[in-house]
Amino acid sequence: MSLTPLKPLGSINEIFDIDCVSNAEVRQKHIDAAVARNLPRVTYRDVRRGKLAIVASGPSVGDYVDTLKQWDGQIWGINGAFAWMLHRGIKPNAFVGIDPEWFLKDYLIQMPDDATYYLAAQVHPDVFDHLAGKNVRLWFQADGEVKLPIGAVPVPGGSSCLGRAPYLACLMGWQDVHIFGGDSSFTHKTHVYGGELPSNICFAEAGGRSFKTTRTMIAQACEMVEIVQNFPGSITIHGDGLMPSMCEDLKNSGQHEALIAEEAAIMSGLNRKQRRAMKKVA
Repeated sequence: MSLTPLKPLGSINEIFDIDCVSNAEVRQKHIDAAVARNLPRVTYRDVRRGKLAIVASGPSVGDYVDTLKQWDGQIWGINGAFAWMLHRGIKPNAFVGIDPEWFLKDYLIQMPDDATYYLAAQVHPDVFDHLAGKNVRLWFQADGEVKLPIGAVPVPGGSSCLGRAPYLACLMGWQDVHIFGGDSSFTHKTHVYGGELPSNICFAEAGGRSFKTTRTMIAQACEMVEIVQNFPGSITIHGDGLMPSMCEDLKNSGQHEALIAEEAAIMSGLNRKQRRAMKKVA
């Protein structure tokens, strides 16, 4: 696949052909190396008040610069969104990374000392070296193909960093999560900071509209729809694109409310027949 890394001025001007899928053996080596560093780990925290913005790089996030500048909560930046925010006067509290490839460090152009860097254990060792002396916190993504260390708390979720970030936030006590730039589709560019459309583009429909996307992005959007339904809190998807439209379709369908009603019925002790009747009403 083709990758377009973020460059120092926030523009993309080089394209590298990189195989960005690492096999289980490579991921295991990275995990073992990360554990050997004895870094502080992300652990369970009690439910906390306030809200968290998780910011990705979808084109629509450009419409929310003022919103994020005035955000009255914490802000996490995923991959290139971290530097993009810093360039625009938005102060992210944390960076979140999951990719097991060396190029992840290219997104860390600026590394504020007062930010926290949440790195999955499978992240490439070069990235950990790049962040030496910074406030790095180690976490572990649920992965049935590798062996995690004793005491590790596996973080479930989707196939991308954006798909894991909500459950990482949940582990840390966040219940009110807001996602910006999670478009899973393209405009005339792939990311808010640029990028030409890939050759494997396809189209997907949601909310009565057609979106330019890829099969990988469609999978990401589908994963988020499922995450929104099952998240033990609230996830709000801001912006425009395939993912927000699919989540809006879910909201309008009433399926999410039906799921909540069914879970409430289970908790209240209704039997299966009563729950089925309740589901039909919903």
